[in-house]
Amino acid sequence: MSGGPYGRGKAPERACLRLKDWPHEDRRLWQAACMPSDPLADEEGARSHHAIASNRKAERGYGRWLTFLQQADPASLAEAPALRITQEQLRAYIDSLVSLNNSTATILARLAELGEVAKIMGPERSWNFINALASRIRARHKPARDKRNLKLSDELLGLGLSLIDQAAATAGLKATVLHRDGLIIALLALAPLRRRNLAGLRLRRNLVETNGSWLISLDASETKTHAPLEILWPDDLLGPLLTYLNVHRPQLAAMNGRWAKPVEDTLWVSTDGSPMTEMAIYDRIRAHTGRAFGAAINPHLFRDAAATTLAIADPAHVRVATPLLGHRIFRTTERHYQHAQSLDAHRAYVDAVFGKGKRP
Repeated sequence: MSGGPYGRGKAPERACLRLKDWPHEDRRLWQAACMPSDPLADEEGARSHHAIASNRKAERGYGRWLTFLQQADPASLAEAPALRITQEQLRAYIDSLVSLNNSTATILARLAELGEVAKIMGPERSWNFINALASRIRARHKPARDKRNLKLSDELLGLGLSLIDQAAATAGLKATVLHRDGLIIALLALAPLRRRNLAGLRLRRNLVETNGSWLISLDASETKTHAPLEILWPDDLLGPLLTYLNVHRPQLAAMNGRWAKPVEDTLWVSTDGSPMTEMAIYDRIRAHTGRAFGAAINPHLFRDAAATTLAIADPAHVRVATPLLGHRIFRTTERHYQHAQSLDAHRAYVDAVFGKGKRP
């Protein structure tokens, strides 16, 4: 087995219960909420307009809550889903997460995910106490002052997905910009390209569809290390990509602002109707991360987050970060492993970004 004390099968108390193993009523309510919207139906699922990846993230987080209940209070699983989510149980859940050395950021993420699903399990109830508990935890948290404690990749992914979800509930140019920016941030969290390569992505050259999958391909002349790089576009972002290509990108390409210039096959398009520059992407990412986290995170630090996330989640396989980041040798990646070793962080960080499914 790999992954130290938290490899596959070694830490069942940290598992996220799979949807197929949820209690019947929990599964029924959640699946109904996530059903795609039907223009001919009178009703639609409450989560139907959320990105698939956003729903999956909430689903995994709620699965973690169910794992806690299985071990701490199995009799409660026979109750109605909303009745189980009490302040007393929630405090016990938080205590359990703390005892397992989960970081403050992870605990807050778990509470946010539980809160999202709680709205489905009991839409008539007030869940303000979840936010209140999260606020107390956040108030006790001392913000990081150096990059060793930067946001990890799942938090950056969560920001991108939340922007995509906001776009679905908005209209006009604002929705288009939110979707574009959310997709950029989510992609960078899952595929930490260098800024020049991210800005330079071109359809049919660097982003190619093959049998329903999309491949990001950079040849040797396009990379800093002069080594070719090929990675698959993340499956969870295929839906948002297609929405961007079919809906939002054409709207942006039709704009005729002050700095308009031919878009041609450029993937990322500005509100002027021109290819987005490296600096424009840099500024958008810093603006969104600054608002979300209280401190701006630049695109290059997404690469640090990727290597550190992998080092924490699966140290036995940290060397795979070398090709992931386009490094020629492991020595360049190794400092992130040392960063992870020095972090006062948990070893059970659920790997929602790299190698999903490695942990139980």
